[in-house]
Amino acid sequence: MSNQQEQYNIAFLVQQLMTSQDNAVLKQTAKHLGFIGANNPNVITALIHVVRTTIDEPTRWAVIQSLSEIGTDNNDVIQTLIEQLNTARIPTRRIAAQNLAKIAVGNRYAITSLISLAQITEEEHTRQYVAYSLGFIAKGNREAVNTLIDLIYKSSDEYTHNLCVDAFRNLDEWNKDIIDALIHIDNKTAEFYTRFKMSRMLKERGYTSDSSFRLFLEKIKEEINQTE
Repeated sequence: MSNQQEQYNIAFLVQQLMTSQDNAVLKQTAKHLGFIGANNPNVITALIHVVRTTIDEPTRWAVIQSLSEIGTDNNDVIQTLIEQLNTARIPTRRIAAQNLAKIAVGNRYAITSLISLAQITEEEHTRQYVAYSLGFIAKGNREAVNTLIDLIYKSSDEYTHNLCVDAFRNLDEWNKDIIDALIHIDNKTAEFYTRFKMSRMLKERGYTSDSSFRLFLEKIKEEINQTE
C-alpha cells in the first residue's frame, strides 16, 4: 500500500470514528487504527473523542487499548486515561490503569496526576488502580514511593496493600518508612498470601531468618538506621 493510500484510509477511518453510532464499527475501526495510526494526531484526537463520548463500555475498552498502542508519552492520551481512572466504572478503570502503565513509564505528568488522584480519592478501587500504575511507571520516584506508603496507612484493604508491596518489590533500595509500612501491613491486614509474598520479596533481596516476620522487619529497619 502506498503512503498516499494509507493516509486516505486513515482519514476515512477517522471520519468513521467521529460520525458512526455503530459500536461494532467503532470497535473494529479503533482496532485497525491502533495498527496504522501511529504518530497521527488526528487519529489520537478521534480515539479520545470516542473514549469521552461513548456510553458502551466494551467500545471504550477497545479504544483505550488502541490509544495505548500509538500514544506512548502522549500527554493528551495520558490525561484521557487518568480521567477514566477518576470517573469511569470499575472495569474501565482497570483497563485504563493497565494501559497507562504501558505508555507512561517515567512520565512526570502521569506520575504527578496519579499522586494527586491518590491524595484526594476515598474510593478503594481507584486507590488500587493508582497503586498498580505507580508501581510500573514511577520506579524510584520518591514522591510516588511516599504516596504508596500513604495509601497503605489510609487503606485497610488487603488487595491495595498487595499492590503497594508489588511496587516496593521493584525498588533498588528501601528506606525505614517502607519497612514501617510493611510492619503496618503485617499488623493490620496481612493474611497468609500477603505474608508469603513479603517473605519471598525479602528472600529475593538476600534476607533470610528463622525469627518471626515482624522481628525480621525490625532487624532490617535497624540495619537501615545504622547506615544513615
